[in-house]
Amino acid sequence: MNRKLQWVAAVAVLAVAFHVAIVWAVPRVVMSVAVSKLGGSGALNSFMHPPRSTDKWRTVVRPSPDLAYSICALDLSDGPVTIEVPASEPYTSLALYSSITDNYYVRNNRQDGGLAEGETIRLLVAATGDMPADLPDGIEAVTAPTEKGLALVRRVIENDDAMPRLDALRAVSVCAPQQG
Repeated sequence: MNRKLQWVAAVAVLAVAFHVAIVWAVPRVVMSVAVSKLGGSGALNSFMHPPRSTDKWRTVVRPSPDLAYSICALDLSDGPVTIEVPASEPYTSLALYSSITDNYYVRNNRQDGGLAEGETIRLLVAATGDMPADLPDGIEAVTAPTEKGLALVRRVIENDDAMPRLDALRAVSVCAPQQG
């Protein structure tokens, strides 16, 4: 009986260790695959504006064909990153995700009294302990829990005629290392 109990205990310990390893690894692998699909290290700290999602073209998981996406793979290891997203009607949102897929920041154009078309959401995203003491007016400081992650912008596409206007706003969106 003692031998059976030892075997059950060994299997239980291995099962727990395997479970912990999987729970730790899966989010990191998912984010790594996402960044590599976006262009790897060559696409860091700059927005990509993929074409509208269809049943044959998907850049993000479970995309909506009614949304125009902009994606920036963040790397804060060399310092803070500036993000500027002009708002578009009827809805724009900016979400930040850590390297383990946790969502740690969300802002949309309807919060805090709202932003009109073209008014800009401005952030300075920095790793813990890397935030500059003085920030310019109008820039919100966001401390990231990890040095790598994603910024995802979603814009509602009201109709096909709205795409040129949304593309113009996406083109002036900024995701870049802080200057100065």
